[in-house]
Amino acid sequence: MRHAFLTRQGGVSLSPHDSLNLSDKNGDREEFVSKNKKIIAETSGFDPNRLILLDQMHQDRILLLEKPTPPLSSPLEYDALITNSPNTFLGILTADCLPIFVADQEKKVIAAIHAGRQGTALRITAKALRKMKEEFGCLSKDLLIAIGPSIGPFCYEIDEKVFQQEWKPFSASRGAGKWTVDLAQINIGQMKREGIEEEQISWINLCTHCHSDLFFSYRKESRTGRQLSFIGILE
Repeated sequence: MRHAFLTRQGGVSLSPHDSLNLSDKNGDREEFVSKNKKIIAETSGFDPNRLILLDQMHQDRILLLEKPTPPLSSPLEYDALITNSPNTFLGILTADCLPIFVADQEKKVIAAIHAGRQGTALRITAKALRKMKEEFGCLSKDLLIAIGPSIGPFCYEIDEKVFQQEWKPFSASRGAGKWTVDLAQINIGQMKREGIEEEQISWINLCTHCHSDLFFSYRKESRTGRQLSFIGILE
């Protein structure tokens, strides 16, 4: 298996999408996005046509791809993918949201999850873990989880009307109906309730808002690109 959490650097896109933008939904030129995809594929050693990207909807829909991978029709309106298909690379695009990968090396099954505020509220991470168990017989003890950079708890402020009371242990009140929220820790909590132990989780604890030189940040820049994170099963 191979996975990577990429930065925004090393591509051809111009400002404000500079430079390794992989989204074609934010105003970047299609030729630049295509070139960036080829750069990543060549560097990482996979066929760019084997990279599956979603039209992420900030919901909890999960796409299941069993081998052999069937033809896919657009748009793919999902926020998570699960597959046991070799040489299929699952991609997540982010600019503050949380990219999460799950790998079962025993069953040769992987998952890629996009967890923003809405997906987190819908418990998409827990649902994806359960789906892996239901569809492929994965066991919690065999799962390895990698979490990529996302907006940190000091930079992510939300209104009280969308705040979930169960998030209080991972949040702080700012007064005036505002809360700062730790999306990563909330999702880690979902994982632990599904039987995942701390030592099974790896986390690149970098804030995309604080490190906007390295990562796209919608909260900081508004008009910006999306960096790619990917995971695949090598045959």
